[in-house]
Amino acid sequence: MRKEVDKSLETVTGNIHNVQNALSETRAEAEEHRDKESRRNNIILHKVPESNAARAEDRNKEDVSFCLRMFNTAMHVGLSDEDLAHIFRLGTSDDAPRPLMVQLASYTYKNLIMESLFRLKHADSQFKTVIVARYDQSRKRREQKIGC
Repeated sequence: MRKEVDKSLETVTGNIHNVQNALSETRAEAEEHRDKESRRNNIILHKVPESNAARAEDRNKEDVSFCLRMFNTAMHVGLSDEDLAHIFRLGTSDDAPRPLMVQLASYTYKNLIMESLFRLKHADSQFKTVIVARYDQSRKRREQKIGC
């Protein structure tokens, strides 16, 4: 009788471990999905000139101004300041300009920008060199690409 009880306990313990592993995998997948969804409205602009202003707030205002000019005058998208959720530089200051992360208020605005990229070819010289990356990848995805 005791052997049967011990065997049943081992089976139950094994099942509990399997359920815990499945639960942790599901949590990781859900977190990855939430992260991906939060990055859905983001674009990254490369080669945007950096400001020489002393205060970070002034540099950020110049970045917002540059983005609005590029989106509205060069690409004719028609965005306002409220359509830009958050704009900030990625990485640390070096000689080269850091990439500019643009978080848009809606996925619709991102689509409008992506559909209007062809207009940059005929834009002013300050906008022609800007490279627009549509995908803001998660840390896990970037690590997978580096490992390849």
